[in-house]
Amino acid sequence: MFKEKIRIQLLGGSLTDHGSYADGNYQGYPVVITTESTVYHVRINAVSTQDPDNAQLAQYLEYQKQNVKHLADYSCTSTSALLTIKMPAVNGNKVPDIINSVVDPLIQYLHGGNYQPCCESCGSTQEYLSNYEVNGSYHYLCTSCAQQIEQNLQQNQQTTRAKKSNLVAGLVGAFVGSLIGCVLWVLIYRLGYIAGIAGAVTAICALRGYELLGGHLDRKGVIISTVMMLVMIFFANRLSWTWDAYDALKDEGYTFSECYQYLDNILDLSELTGSYYSDLFIGYGLTLLCSVRRIIDAFRTSSGSYRMKKAQ
Repeated sequence: MFKEKIRIQLLGGSLTDHGSYADGNYQGYPVVITTESTVYHVRINAVSTQDPDNAQLAQYLEYQKQNVKHLADYSCTSTSALLTIKMPAVNGNKVPDIINSVVDPLIQYLHGGNYQPCCESCGSTQEYLSNYEVNGSYHYLCTSCAQQIEQNLQQNQQTTRAKKSNLVAGLVGAFVGSLIGCVLWVLIYRLGYIAGIAGAVTAICALRGYELLGGHLDRKGVIISTVMMLVMIFFANRLSWTWDAYDALKDEGYTFSECYQYLDNILDLSELTGSYYSDLFIGYGLTLLCSVRRIIDAFRTSSGSYRMKKAQ
């Protein structure tokens, strides 16, 4: 995540870099930093008896957002503050200075307001805190809260796996949803592009359609929706090429349905079969690139899968 020369300048070198995140204790407060692209998220846990529900802290952060250049956004709960720090297009060596310029004033405010480090879940200031990964996000929690959260996740997993969908209704929903993506694919193709984003829309609409009509998106629903997406992309590509063939042959008396029916022969005679399958495979590749994460997330959600462990 951070090169060593960057890490030792960041928050006084107090954090440990774990690759996908950095955590540690900075001036008495538990801190977790994660990143995505040019944005850094900094979470700090703190409560004060003088500031119920951290209302004053939220007001302070709103003021900072208006006046501190790189503080793009924030969220504040009764137990923590989450800062979103936007990095400009600068050399990576500027990262520590920018993060420090946002975090240090907040730490000073916390000290001045007698805020105490706490468990993010229950707000206890008396328990030993550890950083836990919960479904890809990181939170400093006391042991009892971590155990309770894991029990809740286990119970949710059991409840989710017990739910069954209506297969026939879900199949109709996936078909209707993927049909929307198919139409979008053809329209974008007519503009001269192979639309990976349309493939992603096809996946989203198929999954959502199955869930709406099937009553629940279970594992078989995700599989059916994914297969439906792939089938629809095949037909979307074929319809797109049929439309091109129709444009070229309509003056010779060919109808659209005839162009669709004899498309393989038309492609052979035009020596465009390779280009046709090239477009299809590129389309599949772009679709998977744009939608694979959503499909994987849908599999996890459909089975109630979760990931929770003490961060190392």
